[in-house]
Parts: sequence; structure tokens; C-alpha cells
Amino acid sequence: MNTTALGDTLSQLDRELTELTGPGLSPSLAGTDLRALFTGTTQLLSTLREHLAGTEDPRLALELASAGQALADEAARMRVTAADRLAATNAHTLHTEELDALRTTGADTSRDAQRCTGRPSFLDPAALLASWLHLPYAEAAGLVQDASDLIGRRNPAGQSVPPRFTHLGALFTTPDPTRTPVLHPSLVQETSRKLAKREPKDLTFEGTGTGTEPTLRHADGRAVEEHAADVLRGAQSVKEAEKHVTQLISSAATTPGTATKASVRRGLYALPVRNALSREFLLRVSTLEGEVLDSLIAQANNPRTRVGQAVRTNPGDPAPSHDEAEASGTIDPTSGEQNGTDKDAEPNSSTADADLANDPVVPEAVVADTQSAADREAPSPEAGTKAASGPGFPDFLPEGVGNEARWDPEETETIATVPERALNALLDILTTTTTTAGGGARIRPEVIVHLKLENLQDLAAGDARTAHGVHLPPGELRRLLCQAEIIPAVFNSKSELLDYGRAQRIVPEKLKRAVLARDRGCIVPGCTEPPEKVEFHHIDPWWKGGETKLGNLGALCRGAHMDADAGRIQVVLVDGLPHVILPKHVDPEQQPRRNTYWD
Repeated sequence: MNTTALGDTLSQLDRELTELTGPGLSPSLAGTDLRALFTGTTQLLSTLREHLAGTEDPRLALELASAGQALADEAARMRVTAADRLAATNAHTLHTEELDALRTTGADTSRDAQRCTGRPSFLDPAALLASWLHLPYAEAAGLVQDASDLIGRRNPAGQSVPPRFTHLGALFTTPDPTRTPVLHPSLVQETSRKLAKREPKDLTFEGTGTGTEPTLRHADGRAVEEHAADVLRGAQSVKEAEKHVTQLISSAATTPGTATKASVRRGLYALPVRNALSREFLLRVSTLEGEVLDSLIAQANNPRTRVGQAVRTNPGDPAPSHDEAEASGTIDPTSGEQNGTDKDAEPNSSTADADLANDPVVPEAVVADTQSAADREAPSPEAGTKAASGPGFPDFLPEGVGNEARWDPEETETIATVPERALNALLDILTTTTTTAGGGARIRPEVIVHLKLENLQDLAAGDARTAHGVHLPPGELRRLLCQAEIIPAVFNSKSELLDYGRAQRIVPEKLKRAVLARDRGCIVPGCTEPPEKVEFHHIDPWWKGGETKLGNLGALCRGAHMDADAGRIQVVLVDGLPHVILPKHVDPEQQPRRNTYWD
């Protein structure tokens, strides 16, 4: 943009701003004018950034930094406001033709928007926002939630309801230009999200029409949200504000007089994979449930129970010989029984000498569940001595491979530590498929592993990946093969799998596994739904004569399956593999694509 063009753009922008801020402003702005205004403003800002990118004047650099931060602050408010309007106007019901046209030209606001007459184009406003802006669904849903908490809500009748966090909402939507330092809206937004995690789900739209008010209270009776707004107003730095807000919320959420059920959420959370050789999970339970786990740990630490004996050796480790156990002090040489001393036990674990399986504090059902598998499988001291000399699981290594390809190249400790015993006992409960007293079977976790033929031919160096994308090193792969129920699936050079489906509508379990072995997860590009939530779509519809066979099935998540049935996306076969053609407003090129997230 040259000087003349820059001057023309500034003049046009000045005229537009005058019209927008002057009297007699129409309640709505024409879509074409709005598109031109946004385009011109974005081009102007881009030109100014490029012009100042090489400045040698530090004052102009500070001006550029101030302008960038001001734009970021306003962009944060604009994104949440847009999410509010998308939800308020039910934008996800716009017809796909309307969305396709909007990608290329401004909205024709002289007529009503064209909407779907039946099933909407998208599941909800967040799904539309994620697709339109190419965002992860979680981020788009977070923006919609922010709009509900900070800008406004609607009841089932469509009437406006104040936001859930009214004090934080005022800070977010109406900034104080005289405040020093400036209170960034992103800080208010983050505070709102921290509070939302401690509050129950907002049922304003689903309930009776009254707004779901904050439940987390301070000791003085006021809402924590109100206190948090006061903290943000008075803080002199971001670090200070974050520290005080975190302390405020944590104190209210963990104090008996103010804590609510929603403030302490139970759950099992998978933490990010940071080590290729291990996984980490965060387990948060109630106090009573924690007592059950404490009982499990105590039983695992008690060497005089069958439970304690069963979990003292890690799965896959060879059992210690009688001489090794005697040397370590775990077996009484005169009786062959374990003596209860443990170098790994915690200092206060002396109470483990009592058989905690008979402790009346522990619920009876829990004791039965904890002991059932261990009582059956825990060997007696004599049986353990005989089995100790035998080999462990075979390692499947070809001849001539040295010790460098073993499961555990370094020297390992066969006697499990205290945390390992607790984990072994928990996994024993989870993976045992005996029927409970109520008639229901326990959950049986299923591990699906994807590997290539060359990996099976070279198990010393081959690796694999689980259905959830976790890398398995060669040692862990061989350990799994030793104990697994192996289901082979052989691919050709084009990743095609042989058909063995039958002409029935319900997809049999074996065929489901074959489809998952080929597709791994939802085939829609960018989808990250786990394999457990995948549904199986007939590419050639069943009602048109399509068969239930591998070549006519594609793995789709629930939302994508609905889109395919409604014709919003197309599933086609390319070289024997199902691909997806996305709508024009998402992919103007209309190219068959396939999800690479699972590769």
C-alpha cells in the first residue's frame, strides 16, 4: 500500500467511524459494508506493522507494542461477543448454501437468513464456530461458555438473562480507560474460567427460565465472583492478580463451610505424555472414596495377606528365587513365610501387621472386590518357591539378538515398591472379569495397538502406536504381545484390509475392529474423538442396497455421522480408503481428504 492508498484508506475509515458513532445510527450494519470495513481496517493495520517492522526509533516501537496490546484486548472482547451472538441467533441452523456464499461475499442483510428446515447444519454454535474459524472444538466451546458467563444468557423462552458472573462481566465488557495499569480482558476471562470449573453446570437455558447463580461463597457470605472482581480491580500486576484470585478460589473451594459439591470435582484425568516409557494420570476422589483407596494401599502393603503377596511382584518381572527372597529379608528361612519387614514401606505402615481384609471400616463389597482375584491367584510360599526358578514371559526375540534388546536393559528391582503395590492391586481389580454379586461384569479395558508387518518381523527394534496415539517402545510392545489376545490385521501398500464383512446392517464386533484397525479413529480431518466414540457409517447407504462389509464402512464420530447422513459431508472411496469431502465453506477446493491426526 503506497502513501496515496494509505491516505485514501484513512479517509474512508474516518468516514465510516463518523457514521458509526454519529446520531441516527441504524440498528444493523449492512453485511457488505461490514465486510469492507473489516477488510480495510485489517489491511491498514497490516501496512502499519510492515512499515514499522524496521524502525530504529524505540518510541515508535513502544507505540507499536501499545497498539498491538490494545488490538489484542479488543480482539478478546470481540471473540466472546461474537460467540454470544452466534448462540443468541442460533447461527448453527444457517443453511449450508448461506454459509458457502458467506465465505466469498458479505452477508446480504436486506433479506432474512436462509436456515435449515429440519436438522441443523451443525450440532451447536460451538461446532459452527470451530469449523468456521478452524479452531479445536474445546476452544470454541470455551468461547461460548465465556459468553454465557460474562456477557449474557437466554432462557428456554429466548429471553435475555444476565450473565452468571455479573461483576466479572462488567469488568470484561466495559473497560476503565483511566485505570493504571490496564486490566486486560484475558485476565478477567481466565478468572471466569477458573470459577466456572468450581461451579455446577449452568442450566439457565435447560431449566425453568431462572438463571443459575454462582454457588461458591466467601466466608462473609458474598459470592467469590464478587471478591474476585475486587481483586482484579486493585491488583497492580498480572502475577499479583493471578496469585490472589487462585488463593481466593482455592480457599473457598476447600473450606468445609463454603465448599460445594461442584467445587471439588471427582475424576480420573489423563495427563500429557511426557515420557515415552510411562504414562501419568491424576485421580481425584472424595474423602470417603479416598479411604477405600487407603484401604487398598494398606492391604497391598500387608505381607501376611494373599493380596499383599500377589502384588509384591510387578507384572512381567521374573519371580524372585527363594535364596534372593531370603537374602532380602522377605521370607522367613525357617517357615518359608514372609516376615513383614519391608525397606520400601512407609514409616507408619506398622499397622499393616493386622489383616486389614477383616477391618469393619472397609466396605464389604470393596474387600471382596479387592481380594477376589488375589485370593485365587496368589501363590502359597511353597508354590512361589517352585515357580521362582522358572522363566518369566518369553520375549519373542529372534536368535542372535543381544541383551540390548531386552525389555529392561538396566538392572531392575523385582520387589515392587509401595506405590507399585497399590497400582498393581488397582489394576488387578480393573482387569479382572469376574462377575460381581449384583450380576454385572467389571469393565474390561481393551488395548488396540497398530503396528506394521516389518515391526512383527523385527521385534528387537520394532515399535507401535496405540489407538489413542501413545507410542509403544519395542520392549513394551513385546511385553504386550506376551499377554495379549492378538488379532491380526494385514495391510497392503495402500493400507487396504481384506473384506470379510457380511450383508447385515448391524456391524459385527470383528468387522468393527477391522474398520478401526484401518481408520484408527474418525476420518474427518482434524477430529480428535477417541476410538471408543467412533460409529460406523455405510458409505453406500444400507437402504440403497449397501452391504455391511469393510469396503463400504467408514469410521465417523457421532457428529460427523449425522453430517454424513444429512448430506452435509460426503464420504467417498479413494484407492479403497474412505475419504471425506467437507462443505464448501470449510473446504472451497472440495478435495477428498482423510484425517491425519491418528497417523
